[in-house]
Amino acid sequence: MKLTLPTNWDAELLDGVSQIPEVTSLYGKLAFDLVGGGRAGSALPAVQWDHAAAHIRAVRDRGLSFCYLLNAPCLGNLEQTRQGKLQLMGLVGQLVEMGVDAVSIGNLGLVSLVRRNFPQLRIRGSVLSWPTHLVRLKFQESLGVDPLVLPYSEFSRDFEMLRRIRSGLSCGLQLFANISCIYHCHYLAEHACSVGHASQANAATQNAYSMLDSYLWRCTQRRLLRPELFLMSRWIRPEDIGAYEALGYDEFKIIDRSRSTSWLLRAARAYAERRYNGNLLDIISLEMFGDADGFHERLEEQSLKRVRAAGAEERRVMLGMFRLRRRLFALGVTIDNDALGDFLEGFRTIRCAETFCEQCRYCHGYAERVVHFDRDEAARLAADIDGLLQGFLTAAW
Repeated sequence: MKLTLPTNWDAELLDGVSQIPEVTSLYGKLAFDLVGGGRAGSALPAVQWDHAAAHIRAVRDRGLSFCYLLNAPCLGNLEQTRQGKLQLMGLVGQLVEMGVDAVSIGNLGLVSLVRRNFPQLRIRGSVLSWPTHLVRLKFQESLGVDPLVLPYSEFSRDFEMLRRIRSGLSCGLQLFANISCIYHCHYLAEHACSVGHASQANAATQNAYSMLDSYLWRCTQRRLLRPELFLMSRWIRPEDIGAYEALGYDEFKIIDRSRSTSWLLRAARAYAERRYNGNLLDIISLEMFGDADGFHERLEEQSLKRVRAAGAEERRVMLGMFRLRRRLFALGVTIDNDALGDFLEGFRTIRCAETFCEQCRYCHGYAERVVHFDRDEAARLAADIDGLLQGFLTAAW
C-alpha cells in the first residue's frame, strides 16, 4: 500500500509521517497562486513561498516525493494567450527550482503546455480533469499523465469497471480514500470552478471576505435532511483497502489540506493500520461535520482577520455562517464504523449507475442504523441554512 497525504505546511506533520512508512508522498499548494486549485484560498493555512520551498526540501530529505497542485479546472483562458502562457511557465519553472517531483493538473490544455516545456517533470492526474469514462482515461494516459486519479462517484464502488480500468491501462492508478463529496453531486463542476477561482492570486480573491460557498452549504443542507447521503459518498473504509488491492490498486489518496496535523496523522495511521474503531467522521473529511478541532489552528485566526476587515453587511453574513457552523459541529453526527463491516459487499451486486437510489434504498437502510444525530435539530438547522441561501439568491450582498 502507498498513501499520499496532504501537507498543511507544518514541520510536525513530517515528524509524524516519518513513523508511517506507508506514506510515500505528500501534496499541497499555496493558498493562492496563479493557477488555483480544489480549495478556496480562504479555507487553507497561508504560508509564503520561502516557507513552502523549505518544507518541500524537508519532505524530500525524508525520502518522500512532493506533488504541487495546479488543479483548478478553469484558468480564465490564461493558457490561450501568449502572456498567460509565459506566466504559467514561469510558475512551473519556479516549482521545478523548488524541487517538486510532480505537478497535478486539472486543465488538459495546461497538461500539454507543461509536457512541451518541461518534458522531464512528472504530471499526476486530477479528478478535476473529469476522466469520467474509459475513453477519457485512455486519452489522459496518452498524454503521459501518471498516475491517473479515478473519479470517486463513477468508479470507487463499481467493481466491474475497476477491473476493466486496471486491465486496460498501463499507467499508475490512484483512488481517493476518505473523500466525502455527495454521490454524483449536482454542483460538482460549478463548485470546482468556484473554488478554483477563489484560490487564484489576484486582488479580487485575496482581498475578498470569506466566500459564502453556496454549493457547500447546499450539500450540507441536503445531508441534514437525507442521512443516507453520508453513506452514499464514495469513501473507502480502512478495513476495506484489501478489496481494492485485490483488483490491482495499491495507491490511495488522503485529503484534506485544511486539516490539523493531529487529524491528518490520525487518518494516515487508520489507513496504514487498515482499521479504525469509532466514528468514521474522525477520518473522513467533511467540512461541516465530524471533529470540530480537526481543522488547522491558523484558519480561525485568518477568519477573524477577514471579519475585522469586512464591511458591516459582509461581517453580518460571515458571523451568521460561523454561528451555523458551530451548531453543525455541536450536532455531533456519528457514523458507527464498526457497524459497517459488510456494507461494501452490497455494492458487488448493486449497479448504482443503473439504479434509482429511491428504489434501491440500500444506503437508506444502513443510515437508519449507523448514522446518528438529532433529526429534529437537523431539520431546524436545514431551515436556517435555507434562510442563508435565500439571502444569497436575493443578491442583497
